[in-house]
Amino acid sequence: MEYILIVDDDPVSLLFMSSLLKRCGYQIISAKNGLEALTILTEKPQIQFVLSDWIMPEMDGIELCKKLKELEFDRYIFFVLLSGKDDKLSVINGINAGADDFIVKGTDVKELEARVKAGFRTLELHNKLTDKNQELDLAYATIRKDLDSAGDLIRQLLPTQTNFAGVELNYMSIPSAQIGGDMLGYMQLDPEHLAFYLFDVAGHGVSSALMSFSVQQSLSIIEGPSSIVKDINNQITPPEEVINKLNKLYISDDKIQLYFTMIYAVLNVKTGDMHYCSAGHPPLVWLHNDSKKAELIGHDNFVVGAFDFVDYQSSQIKLSPGDKIWVYSDGITEAENKQATKQFTENGLRKSIMDISSHPTHLQTELLVNRVRTWQESNTFEDDVSVLAVEWKGKFKQEDDSCNTKLTTKVNAQFFR
Repeated sequence: MEYILIVDDDPVSLLFMSSLLKRCGYQIISAKNGLEALTILTEKPQIQFVLSDWIMPEMDGIELCKKLKELEFDRYIFFVLLSGKDDKLSVINGINAGADDFIVKGTDVKELEARVKAGFRTLELHNKLTDKNQELDLAYATIRKDLDSAGDLIRQLLPTQTNFAGVELNYMSIPSAQIGGDMLGYMQLDPEHLAFYLFDVAGHGVSSALMSFSVQQSLSIIEGPSSIVKDINNQITPPEEVINKLNKLYISDDKIQLYFTMIYAVLNVKTGDMHYCSAGHPPLVWLHNDSKKAELIGHDNFVVGAFDFVDYQSSQIKLSPGDKIWVYSDGITEAENKQATKQFTENGLRKSIMDISSHPTHLQTELLVNRVRTWQESNTFEDDVSVLAVEWKGKFKQEDDSCNTKLTTKVNAQFFR
């Protein structure tokens, strides 16, 4: 049933318009002025079409139209203004008030019917669009809830233990969206060796997060035939071979064109010898404890998952007690100061690491991230940000040859949205 509210203080005009539109099949409700019309519209939410006279006592048609077109009103009303004046200024004033159509009293009956039908077509289209938008809002809310849950799951994959025999680690991981493509981790391969890594999947969103989750799971298998970090004889796989295996596992095809940069390192916690491989990733920062100087180290290897012909190279360094190794994603170094139109850069990171080196290790990652926030003059990042600091304490007395080689899965790092 299509309802029309006719508002007119003239009983003759009101009777004429009501009779005419009833014959056209519309359900007619009438009001004598704008105030009465507002009361009726409040009580009868099914009415969305108003045909109103201009000049009326208490509240005229222009004021009524403005009230119905305010954002606070609970629904869309198609408003037609009736007037005895047929001049441009009257039309302009009516349209400026928010009227959807303007009809001069005495207009031909067929034209009036045609305009009313056109108004209901517009109203139907508006209602359909409103319904679609409500469906989209509901779908978006569902997707957002699912993404929040997925983000929580991804964060639960991050490690909780920060101290191992001879080593202290600390990190921060901040996705730019609900879920990101960065992931980091570390695990004790045997009593003398600790592996740590950080990788950054290209892009953002669900596809990047799914690949990040998959790569993390591949690295988390410490023993057995499915392990890529140890061979079948339980011997530690060299870093370049670990990345080579990942490259074969995640080589892109025509349908899935995702790749990731990565650093994977194995540290001998007794000697300080570190074997590492960097695949398309920003260089590591090596902070020397004796000189308090930091240097950038790394390789020119290709990214992982893009090419099947890659031969990855690795390097070895020897840490001194108190040395720190920093690995990070390019969300840190490519953070941009909009006003200065420049990036934080790797050299800016290196200098910042030297500046905060006197603070306790467990505070340094947060200090570094906050320094980047201050520099870019924004608390949010446009890209995922991950940073991991690894400090070798020096030689230690081995009390127990047994070790827990499983990845921890609860979160103790701080996350920011």
